[in-house]
Amino acid sequence: MTAAAACDTAALTAHLVARGLTASPAGVEIHPLAGGVSNDVVAVRAPGLDAVVKQALGRLRVAEEWLADPARLDTEGRALRLAGRIAPGSAPEVFDLSDGYLVIERAPDSWVPWKQQLLEGTADPAVAGRLGSVLGAYQRATADRDDVLREFGDVTAFGQLRVDPFHRTIAARHPDLAEAIGHTVDVMAASRVCLVHGDYTPKNVLVDPDGERLWVIDWEVAHVGDPTFDPAWTIGHLLLKTVHRPAAGAGFAAAGRAFLTAFTESIAGALPIDPAQLVRQTGCLLLARVDGKSPADYLTADERPRVRDLARRLLIDPPETITDAWELLA
Repeated sequence: MTAAAACDTAALTAHLVARGLTASPAGVEIHPLAGGVSNDVVAVRAPGLDAVVKQALGRLRVAEEWLADPARLDTEGRALRLAGRIAPGSAPEVFDLSDGYLVIERAPDSWVPWKQQLLEGTADPAVAGRLGSVLGAYQRATADRDDVLREFGDVTAFGQLRVDPFHRTIAARHPDLAEAIGHTVDVMAASRVCLVHGDYTPKNVLVDPDGERLWVIDWEVAHVGDPTFDPAWTIGHLLLKTVHRPAAGAGFAAAGRAFLTAFTESIAGALPIDPAQLVRQTGCLLLARVDGKSPADYLTADERPRVRDLARRLLIDPPETITDAWELLA
């Protein structure tokens, strides 16, 4: 560990003891975890505690400057608690949220990110369907609720971590698409409908070896907003994996259909889903993962132009439904 990491470790240990999460510094083991670009994440094992602890960064770990308010950690903790109440077992338990630390339940060692399975070419439709059902439950339970809007009405972190580095960045880099992207942003900004996770992607889904259970993690940009945003990000990432692993494309398409079918059945008509906005949002996501501030690191030089071309088609000449996007890759 670096000197900074050692200081952070000492501070964290003192915090855990002060909060009563463990009795003393003796026996506390802290190990850095591979995480995203926006947080410091560690695993903690101590007498009576097996947890993951997060601290939000003010400057994200990307090549370009990307700043965000660390107060989003509080949003994440509150959103995790709400998700657990809506769909028990769909998110880790929150043990503590205080003083800039979020302490949550740690998944069993045998669980893996769904992204890992997809990159290996395995797309279980049952997992995709379960993920769609859970998303539908979140949206149905929070649609048009004033109390949820009061608690998650702030879109500052969503703007800093999604709209600015993704939508607005690609609009500036593709002026001919600025009108379509701007329309997507305008519709999104006017849609204050239900709880939106804001990063409902395979890297934020942990699954057990049998695919029977899953957790949705990383709720730091949760807000009340556009119900098409989260399904677009799931479908968009399945399309990215199709470009990266074309031999598994049929499986990714099947997973996409299973996800959308289960999602639609789960919301049960409780809120509107605009298919045109869903297509546009997916196009924006695809373009952002090649030309935004956080490009997908697994795409090769040959794959990035294919993603870019697909994104442009979704924004300029959109198909009727988002599942038709797989035919555009054929």
